[in-house]
Formats: sequence, structure tokens, C-alpha cells
Amino acid sequence: MPDSPSKILIIEDDAVTRLTLVKVLVRSGYEVIEAHNGREGLGAYMEHHPHLVLMDVMMPVMDGFDSTRAIREYEHKRAVPILMLTALDDIDSIDDAFHAGATDFITKPINWGIFVQRVKYALRTAQIEDKLRMRQAELDFAQKLAKLGYWEWDIAKDQVIGSTAVFNIFDVPMTEKTSLKQFLSNVIEKDRPILQQAILEANQGQTKIQVSFRVVSHDGSIKHIECLGEVEFAQNGELIKITGSAQDISRLHRAESQIEYQNTHDSLTSLPNRNHFIKTLKTQLQEYPKRLCAVIVFDIDRFKQINTHFGQDFGDELLTAIAQRLNRITRDGDYVARIGSDEFSIVVVNLTTLNELNHLVNRLQESLKTAFVINKQELFLSISAGVAAFPEDGKDADSLLNNANIARAKAKTEGGNQFLFFSSEMNQVAQESMRMENELRNALKLQQIEVYYQPQVDAQTLQPIGAEALVRWNHPKFGLVSPATFIPLAESTGLITEIGNFVMREAVKQTYQWYQQGHNLRIGINLSSRQFTQSNLMKEVQELLSSNDLPSELIDLEITESLAMSDAESTAHILNGLKAMGVSISIDDFGTGYSSLAYLHSFPIDTIKIDRCFVQNLNTQAGQAIANTIIAMAKSLDLEVIAEGIELTEQIDYLQARHCDILQGFKFGKPMPAREFEQWLREQPKKSAATNSVAENSTRQ
Repeated sequence: MPDSPSKILIIEDDAVTRLTLVKVLVRSGYEVIEAHNGREGLGAYMEHHPHLVLMDVMMPVMDGFDSTRAIREYEHKRAVPILMLTALDDIDSIDDAFHAGATDFITKPINWGIFVQRVKYALRTAQIEDKLRMRQAELDFAQKLAKLGYWEWDIAKDQVIGSTAVFNIFDVPMTEKTSLKQFLSNVIEKDRPILQQAILEANQGQTKIQVSFRVVSHDGSIKHIECLGEVEFAQNGELIKITGSAQDISRLHRAESQIEYQNTHDSLTSLPNRNHFIKTLKTQLQEYPKRLCAVIVFDIDRFKQINTHFGQDFGDELLTAIAQRLNRITRDGDYVARIGSDEFSIVVVNLTTLNELNHLVNRLQESLKTAFVINKQELFLSISAGVAAFPEDGKDADSLLNNANIARAKAKTEGGNQFLFFSSEMNQVAQESMRMENELRNALKLQQIEVYYQPQVDAQTLQPIGAEALVRWNHPKFGLVSPATFIPLAESTGLITEIGNFVMREAVKQTYQWYQQGHNLRIGINLSSRQFTQSNLMKEVQELLSSNDLPSELIDLEITESLAMSDAESTAHILNGLKAMGVSISIDDFGTGYSSLAYLHSFPIDTIKIDRCFVQNLNTQAGQAIANTIIAMAKSLDLEVIAEGIELTEQIDYLQARHCDILQGFKFGKPMPAREFEQWLREQPKKSAATNSVAENSTRQ
């Protein structure tokens, strides 16, 4: 028996069967965790990470099929065996179990002798699969570190397949069928003849190819790629396949000869020196005259005192440590140099807005505030820095660097330990943005972030049926700050995940209170891209569902059309897992993104929301055509339709006639705090005694 026994999770609602399973498994040396239904079992799985799951099929709250589906979506990269237990012996049930993700199928009554052996075999098989997955992960990680990927081009099918790494290197989406033209679509135009020549030589009998070329990434940066390939021919000499590898050699390509390196780089820190910095800055401005960039110049306050107190060698090690930290925290493409004794400069490229620059400056400032440890001596630095942006603060390299130095000097004269932007106007904008960011960081702690609720009504009866939860920042000085102002800031700083989780918790908590009061209201909760992709969303939702008795179908999670399509495969995994928990899924702002109907059909969507821009144009022929098309498409896919932005009676009449399901807009009520929403509910006329029934019928399971 192993030193650490395997953990087995039993999800079975029948007490007798569960007790028998526990006794048999404990006697066989296994550690056992018990759950009484599917939802409880899902929570236990997330908490204990068992090595094997025994799952009953027919259970209350959440059946075995949905529980299995949710587990697979939650941890789809781990091969934990799930054995289904049921008295059902029909083929359809077996197919459903395996389709949901079950590993094996055990019928009741259970043959206990065979049962123990099947558990043992399933665990052993899972261990082998885990080792294979680990080896593959190690290989993928090594290739990622080396920026290396493999590819294969089938000439007859004109289809390129390969590793995830190679598609990332070429910056193209990994699809089921990628043609050579699509695969090479980001190769610089000037370099394409190189590839065409290599293919021509392969057609003429060349058995190996080796080419170097450049690829333009979606962010505008240029990668240098080296491609190696082996050519395969049919018996008649016809070219049938080329298999090879591709490696991003950008860093190697940027390396210069040793002599020139010494002439252009600082010998202490290995950073580029002042001359090379200015040359690089000039090249950047010449090649990208319309692209926003910036120069940051900073030095160490009282550096001479550090040298005097700790010694010259200590000061040199400090400068080297600063250079290493700058290389770690700056983005790929940004350029760091040492331009003086204790002076450093950074060219920040590929900027889209001044807010982005402000965020990068803030991050740099915070990083340099962290202590440096030199010879076991902890040292905190005071930094004075100036920032100048192109083209506002200078049209050429010399003026940009000069103006950044002016701002740095001003920072030093005002006491040091600060970053200042060159122009007073730009300084005000940047400082305002930085102030807003700092205040937003404290807003949650100070309970300034609130949840408002905008009513949703049944389109035919106009009775309350739900609400959309919307975040608001109630600033003590400025009052309600527009979401258009603070949401982008929260997105860029990463605060949106914390804010989004707060809104989700508060909205579910409030909806449960209303549910206890007799209101079957479905609550719409918006998910940001960071919240959807970077947080443990499924676990957050599972914990919310487990913390109260709110029916899961009353929670409607909304994602935008663009978010749904940003990574369709990953989106499908997450949505399928959420759907298995019983929550509803909506596509917000439908029609404003770029949905693929094929993907839309494959996602477990319950509802699409017609964007307000289309509703506002219902008085035009084009607006009516768009609304009609969206509603007709939704009905054909058996989807519910919510129309946003309702302000006029004519809009209600039009959408009622087209059988829209739910309406939302200022016509029925503006977003309001929970107390005002409750008052609004009390003021609504009871047109029918079956309001709750309407809500239930309109809510999709």
C-alpha cells in the first residue's frame, strides 16, 4: 500500500450505497471523501483534488452528468478518472455518461470483487496519463523558453499543423485548418520572396531548407525567425510534405559583434550607452513618425552619499542591480540605457494612449521603490525622473531627451523622489490619471464602490422580471464617477478583477434577499475580460452558489461578443463549466462585435442582448432590419432576446410585435441602489397575480 493513500471522492445520494462504498474502499486502503449530491460533490472536488471520483447518475440539485461536465470543464487538463454508478443499463445513459466526460461505467448492484480491481486499474491508468501529460508539459515549457516550435505543411491539402508555440511565433490563430498563406500572413512583404524561393528549390529536389525572415506581430513589434525543414517526396518525385521547426531568434539577431558591443554598451551594467541610446531613439522616430512613444530619464538622489558611505564597489553593484531590475520590468521592445554616472534612460515604444504611459510610469516608480539588497545590506532608493512624450514634447531625439532632463531637474529641485512629465498641461493630465488610479485602489476598502440595479421587464406584460447589476464609484468629492472614466482605468491596472468579484458577490447576495422576499428576479452580472480569463471564475461561482439557496438559474452571467471570440476554445470550456452549474449565459452588446455564427451555435448561450445603438435606430429602416434579423436569428437558435436602451413607447410597441422577450432601459427605470430598486418594485402595478410564474417561464434553465 502506498505511503500516501489515494483520495477517492464518492458522490452518491443514497446513504446505504454510500456507506457500503466507504467501507469497501477504506478497507482497501484508500482515503475517502463523501458528498450527498452533485453540487456538494463539485465543491468537494475543488477543495480536495481527489485522485478518482465515484459518481451516481440520478441525484437531486445537480445530477451526475452535469457534475461530471462541470468537473471536466473546471480542470480539463487533468485526467482524473470518473466512474459512473447507476442502475440504468440503457445505451443512451451510457452514451450520455461518456459524452459528459466519464471514464468508466459501473452498474448496480455492484460486484464488489470486480469493483475494487476496476478502481485500482483506473487509478494506475490515470497515473500513467499524468506522467505523459507531465512530460508533454515539460517539453512544451522547454520549447516556450527556447521560443521554438514545430510545424508540418501538407502540400496536397494545403494545411499547416504544428505546436501552439509555432503559431504564437508566427502570431496567427491556431485553427483546425490553416493554409500556408494564412500561416505566413504576418511575414514582412520584403521577406516573402525568400520563402517563395525556398519552396521553389524544394520543388526542384532540394531535401532540406534553411531560411531566416521577419514577422510583424499584432502589436507592431518585429520578430526574427529562423526556419529549418526537411522535404518529403512521393515515389514519383512529387513534393508532398515539408516538416520542420521555427525559432524566434530576435534576441540573438539583436546581438552585435563583440567589438561594436563594447563601443556601444556600458561595461559595468551591459546596458547600451548614451551614444547608442540616442542613435536608437533617432531610428525609432524616423521609422515610426506617427507612433506615440516616450523617453524616461532618471537618476538616484544623493548617489554620491551612497558611494561615500558604502564605497565605490557597493555603488557599482547597486548600478548593476538597477540595470537588471529595469530589464526585468520593462516590456519587450522598450529600450533601456545607462547614459551617465547614475543616470538611466528608457525609450517606451508602441504606446496607444497617455493613460498607458502613465500606468507604465507608475509601475516603474513602484518597482524602484522596492528595496535593493547589496552585500546583505538593504537599501531603499529615492529616484528623480522626467518624462517626455513624442510628438507633444519634442519632434526629434535631442529635444525629447533634453525635455525629459528638464522635467527630471524640476523633480529634483522640488525635493526629489518623484516622476514629473515635461509640459505643465501634460503633467496635469498625467497627475490626474495617477491620482484617480491611487484613489480607485482605495475605493473598495473605503466602500465607495457600489452596485446599482437597472430593471428588466417582461416584454409582453411589462412586469418586473429581473435586473442588471452595474458598478458605480461614489466618490466622496466628485460624486458618481462615470464608468466610462474608471472602468478603462480598472482594466488597465488589473483592479477590474477585484471590482468584478465584489459586484458578483454583492449582486448574488442582494438577489437572494429579494428571492427570500418572494421576488423571482434574475440578476444579470457583467464579466470583464480579465475576470473571465485570469481569475478562478468557476470556483468563485461555485462558492457563491454553495453559500446560499438561490436557484442557480437566477444568475445570468454576461460576456461581450468580443470577449467570447477572443479565445473561442478557452471560452467554450469556461462557459460549458458554468452552464453545468446551472447559471444562465448571455452575450451582451450583440451585433457590435465579430461573432462567428458557428461558434455562437456551439457556445451554451441562453440569451443575447440587442445593443442600445440598434434600439435607438428603430425609427429607421436600417435599424428595424438589424433588430428583426437579430430577433429572428435568436428565435431560430432558441435563444432569449433582451433589448437594451428602451426610452420610447414606440420602441416597446415595435419590439412587442416582434416577440422580443425582455426589455430594459430608462423607460422602466434608471440604474438605482438596492433600496430604491425595492421601492420601484413596490410601486409596480400587479397586472397579473402570476408575476412570479411569468418570471419563471421566461427564465431559461
